[in-house]
Amino acid sequence: METAATGRRAIPALAWWQWTWLALAIASFLPTAYYAFQESQQVGRALRAQLIESCSLWETDPAYRGTPQAWTRFASFLLDTDQLFDRVRMKYGALAEQIELDFRRDAAVAYGKVVVSYLLAWGLPISLLYAAGWLSQRRRSRS
Repeated sequence: METAATGRRAIPALAWWQWTWLALAIASFLPTAYYAFQESQQVGRALRAQLIESCSLWETDPAYRGTPQAWTRFASFLLDTDQLFDRVRMKYGALAEQIELDFRRDAAVAYGKVVVSYLLAWGLPISLLYAAGWLSQRRRSRS
């Protein structure tokens, strides 16, 4: 539908329920993103701990006198993945490249599961609310 004065197509205004839905979608996305970020941090620590355990990386720190479990707990929290792979390269040499590829693939799958689960948990109810509003508006416009 074009307006005579401007020759442009008129953009239909959003209904009140669409504005409400949009505000609800934005407001509910913020805590969802926060919890997804927190869980991704936990997944990262768990992946680093698994790497440390599988490669026995506590052996790369000869000055450490504690237990492997304590080293693993602190190193998975304090060291990032690149720092751990420096230790893997030191210990395993040429085999480190394959270890890193396997780790990165497993990390991508684990992070993907977190993102997909939170997007579905947020998006599915929001989509159902929108569909309900759309159907309601459609029924009203027919009558």
